[in-house]
Amino acid sequence: MEKIYKPKTNKLINVKQALDDFRQEIFPTAWSGIPATEDDTRMAINFHGTEKQFKDILHAVDLEQHLSSDKDPRKIPFHPTKIQNVQKPIDVSDKAYRFNCVQNALKITGKVRKNLDSKIRYNKHKYTIPGNQELSDLEPFSEMVLEVRFYEPFKYKPGVRLGHPKFHQEFYVLGSQFLSELRDKIYCQCDMGPFFDISENPQVDIQEKDDLRSNSGFFFIHDTFYNDFRNPMNLDYSEAIRNWADRQKHVGELKKGSMQETKFEHLVFRLGYPQVYQHHGNCEHIFVISDCRLLAPSDILERRRYPVLNSYAFPRSIPCNICGHCEANYIVKNSDQHIFDPAYVCQVCFQSYHYKNSIKIGQFEAFRFLGTKIAVKEDDEIDGRI
Repeated sequence: MEKIYKPKTNKLINVKQALDDFRQEIFPTAWSGIPATEDDTRMAINFHGTEKQFKDILHAVDLEQHLSSDKDPRKIPFHPTKIQNVQKPIDVSDKAYRFNCVQNALKITGKVRKNLDSKIRYNKHKYTIPGNQELSDLEPFSEMVLEVRFYEPFKYKPGVRLGHPKFHQEFYVLGSQFLSELRDKIYCQCDMGPFFDISENPQVDIQEKDDLRSNSGFFFIHDTFYNDFRNPMNLDYSEAIRNWADRQKHVGELKKGSMQETKFEHLVFRLGYPQVYQHHGNCEHIFVISDCRLLAPSDILERRRYPVLNSYAFPRSIPCNICGHCEANYIVKNSDQHIFDPAYVCQVCFQSYHYKNSIKIGQFEAFRFLGTKIAVKEDDEIDGRI
């Protein structure tokens, strides 16, 4: 595939090999832990000098003493969840005094402020707040952490730009976890289906699910399709693509693997190169692995919390095409009463405009629209991270 979509970097990352290289660089000696005391530090660096020489070395590398000063400005801890509107007083020119908005602002606050919040690039993303850790069962630098960014599905037609990728969710996942563990954390509205025409019976519960219903899907990473076969009803979505690729000259060999048997540490990939997550037939999400690093002491050190949802985009809110005030709950298609196709309508307008005495009026198809009702998985909310 890289012969068609040229990568910007030729470096392939082998997660397992990268972990071994990092460990060798950080702990080149037989010492394999994090020094907690001065004696541990002496052993880790294999120091054989006198006590005074060792104290002099510790003094020379003391960052707090050499990189700080009483004259330094006060440090304010930063976390993306704490972003607030940044406002700054501005000078008001003589010509601006003739505007009523400026006069009203001066009467109320005595000064005019300029809102700088729009300059924050990711101010439309919501970041999760890590809750209290009940158990620290992970050792720093003992695992690789991968940052995986998913994007919303978008319309695409070769040669025509109909849409572009929009950020959806970002996860932190451990190298020792299986691909299937990440899939179970990904939120997509298609997971709340199946969606079908409910115009004849709008009260039907579309969320009733059968445990034996197919939940097929795959991750395509580098040159391998990792399918989810945990459910015996699941299909191999990649088979048709691999058969097509065998007939092409410039695609190359595409392999097949199992999602529930493959750990992230077994992967080989390029940082920032687009990969694909496909499920529910043709619902495709582009995702990238944006970083691959060692687990740091500042990370969450509780294994059960991973994969961690770090951030997600605010869900899109669509107003009703009839009243324009309420949020849409239904999608109406092929209607002989609407000027839009499809039309997005709210609960009240849907019932009053399309039914009389609970009997369908006219010809149309109706589908449930979840809108902004669900933003993340329920277990993320329960853990207290949202």
